[in-house]
Amino acid sequence: MDHDYVNPFVHYVHLSFCQKVKMVLLGLVLVPVRAVLSSIFFLLLWPFCLLRIWGLSPEQMSSPITGWRRSFTHMAVKILCRILFFFLGFIRIKVKGQRASSAEAPILVAAPHSSFMDAVVEIPCDLASVMSRSENLSIPVLGALLRFSQSIMVSRQDPESRRKGVEELKRRVCSAGRWSQILIFPEGTTTNGKSLIKFKPGAFITGVPIQPVLIRYTNKLDTVRWTWKGINCLQVLLYTLSQFYTNVEIEFLPVYYPDEDEKANPVLFASNVQRLMGKSLGVPATEFEFESKRPVFCIGKLKLPLEPKVRELESVLQFSSQGQHNLQMNLEELIEKCHKGVGPWLRMEQFSSLVNTLPENVIQQIFSIFGKGPEEHLDLRAFVVCLAVTDRRWAVDEVLELAFKLFDGGRKGYLSEDEFVSFLQSLLICPDLHSTEIFQETYKKQQSRLTLEEVKELFKSQQYRRLFTCYLRPLSTMPEKSSSSLKHMTALESDGSQTVKAVSSRGESSGGVSADKKGH
Repeated sequence: MDHDYVNPFVHYVHLSFCQKVKMVLLGLVLVPVRAVLSSIFFLLLWPFCLLRIWGLSPEQMSSPITGWRRSFTHMAVKILCRILFFFLGFIRIKVKGQRASSAEAPILVAAPHSSFMDAVVEIPCDLASVMSRSENLSIPVLGALLRFSQSIMVSRQDPESRRKGVEELKRRVCSAGRWSQILIFPEGTTTNGKSLIKFKPGAFITGVPIQPVLIRYTNKLDTVRWTWKGINCLQVLLYTLSQFYTNVEIEFLPVYYPDEDEKANPVLFASNVQRLMGKSLGVPATEFEFESKRPVFCIGKLKLPLEPKVRELESVLQFSSQGQHNLQMNLEELIEKCHKGVGPWLRMEQFSSLVNTLPENVIQQIFSIFGKGPEEHLDLRAFVVCLAVTDRRWAVDEVLELAFKLFDGGRKGYLSEDEFVSFLQSLLICPDLHSTEIFQETYKKQQSRLTLEEVKELFKSQQYRRLFTCYLRPLSTMPEKSSSSLKHMTALESDGSQTVKAVSSRGESSGGVSADKKGH
């Protein structure tokens, strides 16, 4: 899990000059021909989908469709879908493994989810039902396909609709194979495939056996991915249609049978399946997820920005390496100013006078990272703490002690709830971070106060140890060599009960995190 810093929500297609020429020449021929032919077969799906459900009442639609309606229309639609993807460039669909029956595994979970092209997985999955947004029913042809497969429709804005969707899912998976399998993309959004983002627990809430399905696009030029940032939907279509062919491999892994703990805890079930699929794909299983129309990094109960502001501060300081060196050398002086009450809220000109070794443009960029409030003030304590985070000579415990002392008003020896909130918001540079619940779960000795030892225990706990090792100080950003004057650096406990100790010598490095993988 020490590769969580890999951003799964960005994908660009970088073309060489030769590739651009090749794509233009092929595109002039292939794109119009493929677009016309695939559109024809896409539209041909419509009457067969309508034929299957024509004349059926809502009561009849609530049971599996049988007889000629299923056998004839199912075969016709499956053949048309295969021809459709053939004209989209999927000449061959390679299938590995054996798909389990609906009785063995009522639910199929597919990953990684890359784009609308992932619909190709429906062919080897024998046109399984899906869970989809109810809004999609109004889309021509697509709505008919969803009704054809008797998919479970859910409105994301309506809690009652989501509840009914879960009840319908439970009803179908407990039907002893009467219903067709249900195909779910547990990531809930599309990524670049370089890692698996956190699986949503919906597919695992029933506690029944599931079959993992892996999707691999093996072309050297990856044109299929459509993510939060990068190439858009139209570019995906144009780039893909301009290729001679698009290779896709669908692999059915063995059925995963949950144990009693996983049946009782869908989040644990989802996490273990995610790890298993990540291991099979050779990519990390991460804690990223997509929530409220934006990607977030989840650690415990914290939902953090995709890229920590500390990384932005490091990038800004790199433009002035000598100024950064001077800042780090004078860090003790800045700490002393904080203790003497300088600030904590500084205006631009006041902050500039304290860090005058930096160029003016760098100072302005730093101020924009930390500045907040209607008159744009900077909290010097937050800047000092984050500067210590960027300086790998500071051990994790030392950074925590520094932050604790700076936010312990009156040097009482403990943090109040408001002080802890400010402490965590400054460490992570997240002014809107909600951490009251974490505070209430952490204090032990006395209510409404946290001691330094309790704060350290929090950052070493199973839930939050990765705040440093995977978010603030991922291993990828560690310098290959450090000066011989480095302080002794401690490392947080790694996943799985191993403890990584830092070495107080040249080439010191921070601790890493490993993850136990479970397969059946």
